Amino acid sequence: MTFDNFKISALLFLLVLLTLYSFQRNNKINVLNENIFFDQTNFKFSSKDSVNKLLKQTNLFSNKILKSKLNLKNIELAILSNNYIKNADVSISVDGKIEVNIKEKNPVFRVLGKKYYVDEDGKKMPLSNNFSKSVPLILSQIDSIDMLKIGDLGKFIEQNKFLKNHIASLELSKNNLIFGLNFFKYKILINDFDNYESKFKKYELFFNKVYNSGILDSIDIINLNFKNQVIIQRS
Repeated sequence: MTFDNFKISALLFLLVLLTLYSFQRNNKINVLNENIFFDQTNFKFSSKDSVNKLLKQTNLFSNKILKSKLNLKNIELAILSNNYIKNADVSISVDGKIEVNIKEKNPVFRVLGKKYYVDEDGKKMPLSNNFSKSVPLILSQIDSIDMLKIGDLGKFIEQNKFLKNHIASLELSKNNLIFGLNFFKYKILINDFDNYESKFKKYELFFNKVYNSGILDSIDIINLNFKNQVIIQRS
């Protein structure tokens, strides 16, 4: 072995030793619960305090714990037990700082007379004392088997600029979806959850066409269940 090769081998050996030492030293860092930081998290329904309190109540995160003993996955699962949180991503920096990125659930309907929303995933979400979101009201009883469809419908309405400011309520009656509106007395009738995207598009075209005619004030029901037609009913 030449002297140059020996030097290179020695340097590589020292580098490995330093890496192992740094790794062992890093794992022996004590993680404090004061070192939790919330990154890119916009709290509305929940709060930092409620999440911190939740973590302190678990056995996963004591007041002082070695970094090597910290179970990030279980911390994420503990955070997800908060009824307002949809996703939680937990990571830890080399200096023992815990970074938490949280995404809250998004409600798209509120059930009248009940203390919960329906979120965009079709799941129940309790009302919050911290924040109240203005969403369409569900005026009738809802079946658990329809929850996912209701979540998809609410998400569609929220993402449509016209419908978001237009739809005020939803009533489920037999196989019909009956929509109440903001600023207009008539109802919109759609049969079940089939093809409501194209039916609402047809309705929007009709609405824009007749808006200035005054005809909307004399309508009781707009039925969107006929192909390529908008059927209006007057009392």
